[in-house]
Amino acid sequence: MKKYVMSLIVIMLLVTSCSNEPSKIKLGTMPTYSAAIYAVGIEQGFFEEAGVEVELTVFRSARDRDGAATAGQLDGFMTDIMGAVQLNQSGFPFMITSREYDDFAIMANGSVDLSDLGQAKLGLSENTVIEYIADTYLEVEAVKVPVVAVPDRMGALLNEELDLGIFPQPFVGIIMGKGGQIVFSTASDDFHPVVLVFDQTYMEDHLESVQAFYQGYMKTIAYMQSTDYDEYKMALVTHGLATEENVDFYRLPVDLYGFNQVQDDDVESVLTWMSDKELLKEVVTYDQLVNMIEINP
Repeated sequence: MKKYVMSLIVIMLLVTSCSNEPSKIKLGTMPTYSAAIYAVGIEQGFFEEAGVEVELTVFRSARDRDGAATAGQLDGFMTDIMGAVQLNQSGFPFMITSREYDDFAIMANGSVDLSDLGQAKLGLSENTVIEYIADTYLEVEAVKVPVVAVPDRMGALLNEELDLGIFPQPFVGIIMGKGGQIVFSTASDDFHPVVLVFDQTYMEDHLESVQAFYQGYMKTIAYMQSTDYDEYKMALVTHGLATEENVDFYRLPVDLYGFNQVQDDDVESVLTWMSDKELLKEVVTYDQLVNMIEINP
């Protein structure tokens, strides 16, 4: 009897010990400005305080990130609206839970006359949100030149092999620092295509972990908005979002960060464009893609 009681006590202690351990979210991202929230939150311990451990992986290409996601190596990751649609169509149900403040811009090299952009050579990746931006916001006829890798596209633009190119941050800032010109920024139209998605099954099984993630997320944003950049900038270096040489040149739009839901108009506009391009295998709706997460203050 004593042996049984002792065994029961040991089991209860083990269960209690395990329950105090934070659950884990395997999160993937590209090296964008908004990814700084994840890096700073990890380094400051805000996610663990909320009850979840975030394991962050930074990818250099969307192909590698999506490969990791479809292989079951990620619970959630940063992508764009179109990427979320394409994954769902391929049988990988990742639900959009929020949008990130990351803008894209149509950039010109320093030698281009912005008053005469007709037949300009435009570098982009086809059948992506990049091409959507070109078709939606560029008001002149341009010659589309497929350049998939963003660093290669930037190099071609700066070397004047391209007249125009479409880029996310931080590439926009880098190009401007090297004499580039902004033709159009999606932020000026309040269009923010970058979103955070979570695996649907993971959310069903670990909803409290996702909610805890967003609690840590919001605490991180509050910290970044009230703290000097120098106090937390090395988190970007630690997690591969910046280098020691360029981290001081980053200008994070922290005052615009927040827990924001993707807009139905943005989703519907992207879906209409995909339908016109015959990129949709079947009818897709906003409600099929978006899961509104509620978090406790």
